[in-house]
Amino acid sequence: MSANRREAALRAWKTIRIKRAFVKARAAEAASKAALEAYCEQKKWRVAFFEGKTGSPRTGIIDAVAFSLDRSDADALTVRLIQLKGGSAGVSGREIARLKKAVAGVKISGLLAAFDGEVLHPVQLE
Repeated sequence: MSANRREAALRAWKTIRIKRAFVKARAAEAASKAALEAYCEQKKWRVAFFEGKTGSPRTGIIDAVAFSLDRSDADALTVRLIQLKGGSAGVSGREIARLKKAVAGVKISGLLAAFDGEVLHPVQLE
């Protein structure tokens, strides 16, 4: 086997190996999202995922947010920040600390949004 063919075969092997890992990671991500959506639906929570324009997950610790309105008080809201793990990925102490820091740093404010039929008028509440 010539050196060029050997190098080409090695490059092809590396490409296939990388693509297999990528496909496996995407499948694990999709399965974990579906499982979280089913769990939240069962618990009467709404869930929203933070993704880039391409659908890829963002790099921050928060992958999703789940929220629900209290049944006895229509103005009471409960929010949970979620870091989603899938496949064989484990949870590290560093990730737990980052998520706790993110929860402590949540900023909440209100926004009134009035739509007059043509234009939306947002008013930030302090």
